[in-house]
Amino acid sequence: MNNDTTRFAATQTDSGFQVTYFDSSQEVEVSVHDLNEFANKYSHEMLEGKLQKLSEKEKLMFSIWEMVLIPDDTKH
Repeated sequence: MNNDTTRFAATQTDSGFQVTYFDSSQEVEVSVHDLNEFANKYSHEMLEGKLQKLSEKEKLMFSIWEMVLIPDDTKH
């Protein structure tokens, strides 16, 4: 992931998501466990007011987390 505008496709699997970046052949797997751990950590840090810079994988998980939480009728 080169920047915040990097585009990807995330396909849901039995254990999480298979992510393919459009600008490269790079693929990443994100498990449901990874996503839950990130969401818990991020929420906890946010409540404590100490948000830290996200790693590239954390930025990816944040994007997936947002997509999962947004209602179906929302247009992107």
